[in-house]
Amino acid sequence: MSTKKKKRVKRGHPVGILIGFDAETVVLWRIFSEIVKKNTVIKRGRKRKNQDIKQLYHFNEEIVNKLRLFIKEGEKSVLLVSPAKKEYSKEFLNHVNKHHSWLLKKGPNMIYLSELEGTAKTIEDVTNLVSTEDFNESVEETSNREVMMIMDELDKSINVPGKDTKILYTIKEIEKEIIKKKWKFNEVKPNYVILTDEYLDNPVKKNRLHRILQIAKNNDIKTKIISAETEAGKKVTSFGGLICFTK
Repeated sequence: MSTKKKKRVKRGHPVGILIGFDAETVVLWRIFSEIVKKNTVIKRGRKRKNQDIKQLYHFNEEIVNKLRLFIKEGEKSVLLVSPAKKEYSKEFLNHVNKHHSWLLKKGPNMIYLSELEGTAKTIEDVTNLVSTEDFNESVEETSNREVMMIMDELDKSINVPGKDTKILYTIKEIEKEIIKKKWKFNEVKPNYVILTDEYLDNPVKKNRLHRILQIAKNNDIKTKIISAETEAGKKVTSFGGLICFTK
């Protein structure tokens, strides 16, 4: 008797990180264009109302340490979710401002934060949350800010006299740069590969694009897929929908 293979669920491309706070835990979720997946659960040890300053400090430090891993992978859009009338996400923001202000300053490690009222402890909670207009607007706005900052970096690099900025716009050029090239130890790799969701959905190019994105990720080149309907998406579309640049 043959057994049926379990159908693989498509997750789509990475969109951002969701952090759901409550009185006892914080749950980190990875937001993809098709699904949301639980990543990590951090327990407070005791309910928030019973935590002292030292315990709260170490709890928030655990969250920051998890965020470092996402930042390393190029995921910097972060949505903080707390129940109504609770200050959990604001406590975390205060911690970041006080102890990790580098996360909020312009630079390669800057994260882009938004707050939303709600519950994100279970998959049922998150499923309900992601179907709301507020959630989708918050995710889109945060992701848009991130890509606009990257595009500003590109503009500045282009306009600096003597700056050796390399920009590629075609899939053939980018395949040659990302897939076929073997970088020497001290050779500079591209900083970013950015494209719109509409460009990625092109059925003729889709497999080639996914290969580019995977090999870029394997080589620590940051990738970002942005909605074509956003301000940042329209700017990327003006370049043809796909950009790879080295600054």
